[in-house]
Amino acid sequence: MPLTQTQLVTALADRADISKTEAKRVLGILEEIVLDELGNAQKVRIGGLVQLTVRVKPAQKKRQGRNPATGEEITIAAKPASVDLRARPLARAKAALPSVQKARRRLAA
Repeated sequence: MPLTQTQLVTALADRADISKTEAKRVLGILEEIVLDELGNAQKVRIGGLVQLTVRVKPAQKKRQGRNPATGEEITIAAKPASVDLRARPLARAKAALPSVQKARRRLAA
C-alpha cells in the first residue's frame, strides 16, 4: 500500500521528535512553497530525492493517421500547446530502490 499523508506525518513527527500537529504544518508549508515555485515555472529540487520541472509542450497540427482496428484513414485533431510537469528521481532516490527480486515480491503481494 502507498504511504498515506497521515502515515507520512506520523513518521516525520517520530523521526524529528516533534508533534504531529507541527509535522502536518511543516508538510503544508513545504507544499505551499513547492506549488508557488512551480506556479512561477521554476525548477524545484526536493532534497536529493526528486526534481520537479515545468515544461511547455508545443502545439501539434492536425494530421492523418490510421485506425489500428479497422485500418481506415482518420484525421487526428490538432492539440494546443500545454504546460506539463516532469518529476525526475535523483541519485539518492535511485540508490534506495530494492533489488529486482525484492521488488517483484513486494509488488506481487
